Amino acid sequence: MWIVCPIAGVGKRLQPFTYTKPKAFLKIAGKKLIDHLLSKLKNNFPKGTNILFIIGYKGRQISDYLKENYSDYYNLFFTEQKPLGFDDDIPYFSGLADAVLLAKDYVKNDNFFIILSDRLPTRDYSTMLISFHQNQFDILINVQEVKQPEYYGVVQCDEGGNIKKIIEKPEQYVSNLAVSGAYLINNSVSSIFFELIQKQYEIPLDNGREHQLTPIIQKLINMGKTVKINKMHDTILDFGRPESLIEGNRYLLSEIKQIDPLYESLKIKGNSISSKIIPPVIIGDNAKITNSIIGPNVSVGDNVVLNKCICSDTIIGDNTSLNKIITSSSLIGDFSTLEDLIKENIIIGDSSCISTSER
Repeated sequence: MWIVCPIAGVGKRLQPFTYTKPKAFLKIAGKKLIDHLLSKLKNNFPKGTNILFIIGYKGRQISDYLKENYSDYYNLFFTEQKPLGFDDDIPYFSGLADAVLLAKDYVKNDNFFIILSDRLPTRDYSTMLISFHQNQFDILINVQEVKQPEYYGVVQCDEGGNIKKIIEKPEQYVSNLAVSGAYLINNSVSSIFFELIQKQYEIPLDNGREHQLTPIIQKLINMGKTVKINKMHDTILDFGRPESLIEGNRYLLSEIKQIDPLYESLKIKGNSISSKIIPPVIIGDNAKITNSIIGPNVSVGDNVVLNKCICSDTIIGDNTSLNKIITSSSLIGDFSTLEDLIKENIIIGDSSCISTSER
């Protein structure tokens, strides 16, 4: 079985954080999103598994990192999705279905597993893979119940879990069962699956539109193919929006075993002075914390300087300096400087500078 990971997109909903790095490189709970994903996959797929990354935006950055860190476990393959055009030097692409079409010559007649990098199960993909091998169907789709189905593709199914209708981001309520970032495609339908995508690919797109997988899957259902749901009862983290990054950070931090809950090692090194750490918190390399209260649910990046700060439920990027900041539920990008600010829900991108003090 192949793993196919489309990772070409810009991540518009996560701007300004994706101006300087790909979406999969956002750092949550001490690791990049792509690291969290590939660690989960190791629980279910053996060493030597073939994995195809469909890259585009900042593709060289992605491929270099993955080759350096994962070529000892996975057989890595890369193919590039070309952009439709550019908007202020930012590329835009023709959609998920066109990205998946690029996998055709790799997976050929094998089963394949499409996995999206911005959705992460809190456990792993065991239930989905077991269901795939124990049951007879053509496509298996991961779903979960969500509170805001208008952000997702959603499905309607019968009592046996057979999908009868799949709709992309419905404007009116259809179902709260949302497609959750993973599809298993049986080789019984791989040929017709790619043929349908190819036909859709040849249809010109209006401005701002994309070729999605949902109409392809609906056509397969209409043809009588068996498309079933794998309903996840464990939480699936959605990293597609800034507010969901904070929620995902909270979940992932709760999984971390605090080997040094009092952070005595930071004190011994002199990197924490007159400060209180309230777990769960993860603190990057060479971080320096002075006269501050940090936590709970805070991710502090590498080479960060915090002085006279009170922070909770916050993600602080690498190489960032905060002085006299009181905040919660905030996202602060890499290489940023903030000073003299009391504010919740701060969302600023990389290399930002904010100060309210008078000079």
